[in-house]
Amino acid sequence: MPIILLMLFVLSFSAPFVALAQTTATRQCPTYLTNLLVDYVNSNLHTVVVGDTVITTFHVVYPDGTPVTLSPETASFSWVSSLGQKIFENVPVVPTGVPGSGYYNYTETVTNDFPTGEVTISVLFCCLSDGLGNYGSTDDVSSITTLTTTDDSIVNIGPPGPPTLPELLATYAIPIVIAALLIIALLLLIARSRKKKTST
Repeated sequence: MPIILLMLFVLSFSAPFVALAQTTATRQCPTYLTNLLVDYVNSNLHTVVVGDTVITTFHVVYPDGTPVTLSPETASFSWVSSLGQKIFENVPVVPTGVPGSGYYNYTETVTNDFPTGEVTISVLFCCLSDGLGNYGSTDDVSSITTLTTTDDSIVNIGPPGPPTLPELLATYAIPIVIAALLIIALLLLIARSRKKKTST
C-alpha cells in the first residue's frame, strides 16, 4: 500500500511537467538556415458578427526584404481576446494574385465558438516554410507587433444577431408542428367533453 501511494504521489507531480513538455514541443521550430519574417498582417473587416467571413492578408519576406514563396501554402493563426482564444493549425492560404509578391490571403468564417470582444488575429510562430529548409516567423505576429503602421488585424466580434425567420423555422419547425397538433387535440377533447355535458 505505501508503494502505491508513493507511485500516485510521483505521478501527480510528474503529470503537469509532461503536459508542459508536450505544449513546449508544439512550439519548437526545426533547425533552419534563414528566418522567414512576417511584416504585415491586415484584416478586411474590423467589426463582425457570427456568420461574417474575414479575409486576413499577410506578407512574408526574407531578412533582406525579398518576398517568400511559401511551400506548402499553409499557415497557422490564433484569434485571441480577453474572453478566450481559437487556434487554426496549418490552414490553406492563397497568394493574393501577384506572383512572387509574398502576400497571402487567409479566409475564415466566424462561428459561435469564436471569442468575442476585441480579437487579435496573429500568424503563429514557426508555421511558415519556403520548402528550402527555412522557417518563420520567430514569434507570433499581428499588426500590433509588425513595424508596418498601415496594417490592422484587430477584429471586434459582437454577439450573434437575432435569428431570421427561415433560421427559426429550420430550428423549431418540428416542435412547433407537434405543439400545434397537441393544442388542436386538446381543444377537440375539451369541445367533445362540453358537448357530452350539454347533451346530458
